[in-house]
Amino acid sequence: MTLSRTLTRIALAALTLAAASGCTSGPGPLPEKGPIVLATGSDLSSSGVRQDLIRAFERRSGRTVRIVTLPDTADGQRSQLLAAGQSGNGGYDVLNIDVAWTAEFAEAGVIQPWGTSLDGDFLGSVVKTAAYDGKVWGVPFNTDAGLLYYRKDVLKKYGHDEPPASWGDLTTMAEQVAADYNRDAARTPKGKKQPPRMYGMVAQLRPYEGLTVNTLEAAWDAGGDPDATSFTKGAQVGSLQQGVGDLKLRLDALMPHEVTTMDETESRRWFADGRALFMRNWPVEYASVAEKLTPGVQFDVAQLPARSSDGKRMSVLGGQNLALSAHTTRPEGARALIEALTGRGSERCLLERGFAATRDSAYREGAGAPSCPLPPGDAQRGERGAGSPPVPRPGQVPSYTRTLYAALRAAQPRPRSAHYQTFSKVVQIRVSEFLGSPGGTAIADELAKEADEALSGRGDPRGH
Repeated sequence: MTLSRTLTRIALAALTLAAASGCTSGPGPLPEKGPIVLATGSDLSSSGVRQDLIRAFERRSGRTVRIVTLPDTADGQRSQLLAAGQSGNGGYDVLNIDVAWTAEFAEAGVIQPWGTSLDGDFLGSVVKTAAYDGKVWGVPFNTDAGLLYYRKDVLKKYGHDEPPASWGDLTTMAEQVAADYNRDAARTPKGKKQPPRMYGMVAQLRPYEGLTVNTLEAAWDAGGDPDATSFTKGAQVGSLQQGVGDLKLRLDALMPHEVTTMDETESRRWFADGRALFMRNWPVEYASVAEKLTPGVQFDVAQLPARSSDGKRMSVLGGQNLALSAHTTRPEGARALIEALTGRGSERCLLERGFAATRDSAYREGAGAPSCPLPPGDAQRGERGAGSPPVPRPGQVPSYTRTLYAALRAAQPRPRSAHYQTFSKVVQIRVSEFLGSPGGTAIADELAKEADEALSGRGDPRGH
């Protein structure tokens, strides 16, 4: 073969290879580089399960995940994520956002649509928190529903085998039992330590998101419609007036004055220290209470009391969703991470180790139940600190799981608005003023009007 024919064949082969590789139409997509960056708050379960699930994903996928821990407060987390997302300089790929922020973050261009519908295994109540303006903006990660914690041993001692069925029953029971308990405690023989005074109830009434949650639950108990889009129409204003009034009555009759400065942690401390008969709080506080009180013996949990009009037991739905950052440079890795953290097995792990799972299948027992894929040893690592309560054995769900499941199915999302934070600030300021007034002042009409203005984007956080 001559040199010219050889060179010709080499040239033809090179052209064929170039055509096959597509280089004539420009370079193809570059592979994703660097770690997947997840912005999230701390793992409040004390079991480190979320971090364990992330490490398991790294082992399976070969990808690295860098966790950026956000401030402890919800307001701090929201502010940091909004600032980073709107500037486009955060470098985040996945955002772990509060369920109340979906509409605001979507409107602000901080997150992008998920692109597909969520499968039918997710709890129907929880799916609502990821939807806005006809699109799905995230995948439910962990959820929450308010529960009624009660001193089972004290109630039994004074003739009550079951928790109260309604809020009216709770008030009557709490007044009677707390009075009898404190009377007997005052008779403690000399030389023995006298128990602390027991109040009827504690909740989260400091002017922050917890007060908004308690206000909404009180309004719904008074007949309010969680799906209503206005607080000034129909029976909504009356329900708001009645609910806030009921909250004030419970505060004056059952609660210590310190409750107006309490959040989830401080109210849990009062309950666990034997200073309250009842407590409204989230499931995540259960393990911490169990460090001081014996579950099923000294304390237990139930759904929030039913409203008298129709017997419904509703609480505000809490929790977090995982969303794709609008500015992610690693979309494939980000989607893979979200799918791994919210899969059937992962949700079972979350349930077993302190969180409320978002999938129906996680609550099943027997052959149809998924299994947690984490090795048992993972439960002892992660973010657990000294003194953290032990996690359940592999495959074991918390004793209150059936109660939690029922509460989640009945729970309702907070108002879905891009201006929810302004609405919440209005509620916090006005209701806090009302609860602090000596006799209670008229509030319903003014609060309802300002709440509507806030949800529509016309309101000022201070009600002016």
